[in-house]
Amino acid sequence: MQLSERERDIFQALVELHVRDAAPVSSASLQKEFGVDLSSATIRNVLHGLEEKGLLQQPHTSAGRVPTADGYRMYVDLYCRPVQLPASWVQRIHTALQASSDVDDLLTRVVKLLASMSNNVGVGLALPHEPVAHVQRVEIVSLESARAMIVVTLDNGVVRTEVLALDRPVGVETLEAAARLINEIVCDRTPSAARSYLERALRDRSGEGHDVAQQVARKKDRVFADGPMAPLHVQGATEIMGQPEFTDPTNLRMLVRLLDHPENLGSALVEHVRPDSTSIRIGADSPLEALSPFSLVIAGCDIGGTPGLIGILGPMRMRYALAVSLVSSVARGMRDAAGRQ
Repeated sequence: MQLSERERDIFQALVELHVRDAAPVSSASLQKEFGVDLSSATIRNVLHGLEEKGLLQQPHTSAGRVPTADGYRMYVDLYCRPVQLPASWVQRIHTALQASSDVDDLLTRVVKLLASMSNNVGVGLALPHEPVAHVQRVEIVSLESARAMIVVTLDNGVVRTEVLALDRPVGVETLEAAARLINEIVCDRTPSAARSYLERALRDRSGEGHDVAQQVARKKDRVFADGPMAPLHVQGATEIMGQPEFTDPTNLRMLVRLLDHPENLGSALVEHVRPDSTSIRIGADSPLEALSPFSLVIAGCDIGGTPGLIGILGPMRMRYALAVSLVSSVARGMRDAAGRQ
């Protein structure tokens, strides 16, 4: 998407003002705070154009505008650059990484540090040494008495089966059509991503086998169960609940539900972690639907010789440059410390 210089300047100013104040931004605010040398009417026209492009939205008719998830993605792509951390923070990171090489102890200290420095949730997870498995294919085999066996084959050679009681008897052709439909959605995804995407994707599909595919989707937690995984380290519930977004009871409930089931969050993190790099997931970028109101900044790391990931979970109204710099700095420090052992 192309933006004019005027659109870029006003868009950047609006996002940064909203991140700072956690309130909708009006044309008058842009003039006052950023000295935008344009009339209010001109600024409103630009804001309206940015809204039509899907980058901004107006929460209430009389209110100013706030960025959408696509708007935050555009802002990150255009303007998010690493920032220099204060010397005192760098020293705190160094001290935390030197205290112990025990995996659990190190992760606990690191996620507490990320939470306290970002005022969001810090997360950390030790990964299995084996590569994360992906779904290779799904087959649906007809059984007697309106039942079917779901056979899920993973690319690491593991085969899982689950017997499904169908709503009514169906023919082999229907079962094969359902399997094709499911495979189009879940193949080459991790079990976690398969669970998350299947129901969402089926909402936009139809045709033969769709009803059976929906019945499989209702059993997704068993059909696409994860293998054993180390516990996710999570710190910062107090910090993130101090953010203005969570004065809204709906947002607060979604946050509590997410933190109450760290195993789901851990599976979603594994889906997108990349060794030696930091990635940003905004809203629906995540494979887990429960993460859609949030953003994640995650990086692969080395935890005393064990591969892992660390990150920051927060509202979409996040200080992305700071979060990226924090996560990258800590991950780099962990890799350096592991290399010296």
